[in-house]
Amino acid sequence: MSHLKNKSEFNLEAARVLIDEYDNFAPSVHCSYFGCFQFIKSKLNKIGFSYEKIDSDISISRQSAARTLNSHDYPIKLILTEVEKKSDIIFRKGVKDKINLLKTYRVLSDYRNESVTMKKSKEALRLSKEIIKLINTKL
Repeated sequence: MSHLKNKSEFNLEAARVLIDEYDNFAPSVHCSYFGCFQFIKSKLNKIGFSYEKIDSDISISRQSAARTLNSHDYPIKLILTEVEKKSDIIFRKGVKDKINLLKTYRVLSDYRNESVTMKKSKEALRLSKEIIKLINTKL
């Protein structure tokens, strides 16, 4: 198993523990998001997109004037493209919408001067697990 896949599982478990045992809702959202994101990167690696190639593409983009790729959006774009190849645009849109909602919760958790409720933290963990399940059904 890849190190990122292990980290993904650790982050999802950490999110659960932070919610259920410590009422630490904001950091649980961070863990839920990164558990999903690390899974996406490990899945890309498994289907032929090496970690090095993804990192190189992002690095090259940062050196250009366009700066079209970033470290989070690019792997997400790649996985959505691969999901669509194995399903359809409607399924892809459903996965994309869930990822975007999870990202919104992460921004709230990490950067906004707002409290994160138990409901939002549980929703973030549920979304993360659902996204992983949906991707696994197609790839």
